[in-house]
Amino acid sequence: MNGMGFHDIRFPQHISYGAVGGPRFSTTIQQLNSGHERRNINWSAARREYRVDVSPSRGDEWRALLDFFHARLGRAYGFRLKDFADFELIDGVIATGDDTRQSFQICKIYEAAGDWPHRRDLKKIVPGSVSVRLDGILRETGWSVDTGTGELSFDTPPDSGAVISVSCEFDVPVRFDTDLMEAAIPGPDVHHWQSVQLVELRV
Repeated sequence: MNGMGFHDIRFPQHISYGAVGGPRFSTTIQQLNSGHERRNINWSAARREYRVDVSPSRGDEWRALLDFFHARLGRAYGFRLKDFADFELIDGVIATGDDTRQSFQICKIYEAAGDWPHRRDLKKIVPGSVSVRLDGILRETGWSVDTGTGELSFDTPPDSGAVISVSCEFDVPVRFDTDLMEAAIPGPDVHHWQSVQLVELRV
């Protein structure tokens, strides 16, 4: 079995709502004899990490989580996670038409005033949440979105110079970072599973 397995299902939202985490970059820092630093950027894009606590959980709620973990075979299969801190794209400009291209990757640009922009490709789009505008005009038809890859395709190429903007909701592709469900059972039908680690997948 390879590492590309992904199940197009969302982690229970009542649990992910309490998740702690966010984007992590990787930077190697070398301390020089002069006291200066040499910094090497290892990743061009952030990888998100989350920690959730399932505490306490009872009855059907616990059984649903138990079933979810078994279905993913621990770390083997990825799944969707709603990051309540960052799950929306609102009229985000993703590209400009050139009379030729018909397909475009939905992306989000993070940019503070005067800073370098950082592009994040959005791969797991929430079905039914997408709206598309060309030069600010809403287009109801003439396009489709692959919600598994985040690719927006037009029936005909947008005109040269046409600004393509998208609004949508998106999920983060993640996996469990453990093969062990280490749950505590302090009482009848009461379960605690603390510090459940989830890590973003490159897809």
